[in-house]
Amino acid sequence: MNRTLKQLVRLTGAVALTGLFAASGAWSQTDAWPNRPVKILVGFPAGGASDVMARLIGNKLSPALGVPVVIENRPGAAGTLAASVTARAPADGYTLLLASPTAVTLAPSTMAGKINYDPAKDLAPISMVAKYPLFLVARPGLGVKNMAELVQKAKAAPGKINFASFGTVTSGGLAVEQLKLKAGIDVLHVPFNGSAPALQALMGDNVDLMFDTAVTAMPNMRSGRLVGLAVSSPSRSPMAPDLAPVADTVAGFEADSWNGLMAPAGTPVAVIARIQGAIAKFVHDKDMVERFATMGADPVGNSTADFAQFLKAETAQYARIVKEANIKVE
Repeated sequence: MNRTLKQLVRLTGAVALTGLFAASGAWSQTDAWPNRPVKILVGFPAGGASDVMARLIGNKLSPALGVPVVIENRPGAAGTLAASVTARAPADGYTLLLASPTAVTLAPSTMAGKINYDPAKDLAPISMVAKYPLFLVARPGLGVKNMAELVQKAKAAPGKINFASFGTVTSGGLAVEQLKLKAGIDVLHVPFNGSAPALQALMGDNVDLMFDTAVTAMPNMRSGRLVGLAVSSPSRSPMAPDLAPVADTVAGFEADSWNGLMAPAGTPVAVIARIQGAIAKFVHDKDMVERFATMGADPVGNSTADFAQFLKAETAQYARIVKEANIKVE
């Protein structure tokens, strides 16, 4: 073998070995994950419902991974600041996002041009952790006891019924708009700056109806101060099994809120699979189910593929609602 040929063989072998070692190194990094704390970014202040949910998740995820899980609050821009930071973080499995509709499935249609990330391209779904069904409640004086009676009353008196929400571009606000479209009713949507003032207006008989969370809806339904009409989920909720879904009367209606975990796009599949596997187990632990119930949440822990499909469908649904209802976001 001449000298040039020998040099070529040595060079080729060196390149092959370099590639092998690089691949081995990449695998070992993934295989060894995690070897330092993992953080979950929360787009809302400490002490709120999202913060509580993140800490519940962190307390279970930490022993499952064998490292501390740190909760980092990044409030701002309706949760989109935390989503933006996560989208631009290294895709190494050490930065996760507590995701919710506002920053993930609502933002593309309600904040177009105002966010610097694309949830579908820049964030990788891991698993939905829990769903929060909304409860349709009415002031007793409205004189309706179920969804069918409400639709009948609204059609008989177009524009006369007032519907409160905790914001136009929130899950509750878009639930109102979806109901108007799918039921073919004309009701006046009155958005408030948060759930507390909306509920106060309802309790004060200043508005007629509201999609409310279980935490505040359930006590008021039990006391008789509000009348429960229906639940926003496609099936009955264990928290109020006597309430039928809105969809039983208004076909195709679904307006749950939810929390899930997402990661920067490009995070290794093995890392995502390990986190998803942990979630699927711990959301059904007795203590988690009991704590979720106090928050009005139903455990989910679905597969990454199912979560991805859900996000795609909900994003498209909200885009249609925003367009058809001609919602303008300033």
